[in-house]
Amino acid sequence: MGQICCKCGKSDSEEKIVEGFCISCYTQEFPLIISFPEKKLNITACKLCGDLMYHSKWYKVLNQPSDVIRDILDGFVKKAKKAKGTELVLVSDFDNPPCDVASKHPLKVIFEGSPNPEVPLYQQEMELDLVINIGVCERCAKFNRGYFESIVQVRSDRREINEDEQRLISELIKTKREESISGNRMAYIAKFVDQTRGGIDLYIGSEHFAKSIAHYLAENLAASIDYSTKLKSVKDGKPVYLSTYCVRVPYFEVGDLVEYQNEPHQVIRFNSGRVELFNLKTRDHKTLSHKESHPDYLTIIKKKVNLPKFIIVALQPPSVSIMNSVSFETIDIDSQFIFDDHSDGDEIIMGDLPNGLFECFDI
Repeated sequence: MGQICCKCGKSDSEEKIVEGFCISCYTQEFPLIISFPEKKLNITACKLCGDLMYHSKWYKVLNQPSDVIRDILDGFVKKAKKAKGTELVLVSDFDNPPCDVASKHPLKVIFEGSPNPEVPLYQQEMELDLVINIGVCERCAKFNRGYFESIVQVRSDRREINEDEQRLISELIKTKREESISGNRMAYIAKFVDQTRGGIDLYIGSEHFAKSIAHYLAENLAASIDYSTKLKSVKDGKPVYLSTYCVRVPYFEVGDLVEYQNEPHQVIRFNSGRVELFNLKTRDHKTLSHKESHPDYLTIIKKKVNLPKFIIVALQPPSVSIMNSVSFETIDIDSQFIFDDHSDGDEIIMGDLPNGLFECFDI
């Protein structure tokens, strides 16, 4: 004797019977989604930055709010009570909802799956209200009132920070801020104070971000860091401290002459915080390690602004006659201590050291 559907009476000759139901009745008796974790999907949008919050967690909106809302919706669905293997396949009537005003948006959510391998995949449509609330995130609230936890100071010993260094510092700060902002909502700069070449002060929203940006600057500027704290306030009976990171750019800069391992060198460039040197005697290039790219290992001999200029009077290898551009004194030196491809009349910069004159790069 054949089977019949216990609900509609349809026989197995008309439609396959599974667990006492025909396929049509089975899809009605065994819903894919039994219940949602909440009746509504409540999301709060920050009216200042546009970021979205769900269940007290803020999500950064990089492109469209709908991208973040869809991710939140996926997490919402995962917490629903549902049949095994059920997946969200379509959200109808879902566009970029306005996140600058409070609003309510009814969504049609379609799921697909089957709790029984004998039953083909089927779909279930449910309605869900998306509610947009308007508020202000903690980050924007603190930023607006100028809140900061740390100060990063960029200073130089005994000299001004030159324009190239200022430009590099600005680029490094921008890079580090873009890297950190997605993972740390408090990675903002509340205030930027340019001390007009005397230094830079950054008022940072997060102590963790201040520490990372200070070390990032130090690594790329061959600088040292001084750290200090002081009591700022008391909150809930606990002390709140203000931390200060002072990034000290070294006295030597690109173009200066320094002594390294008892040999005279010229600082050619800073490459990711590592100092590249040019040996004035051997004419060799050397890039120091991060550890050695530090004032403890390099002693300043002469600033580049104090390097005298000479004019090549007569180039007659193996010697060359050069004339001081100020005193007009003419002397002969070995041509191996000037660069190739020079001609009579060329102006060159020399490092006048106790053991001789050596041409330097005009940097």
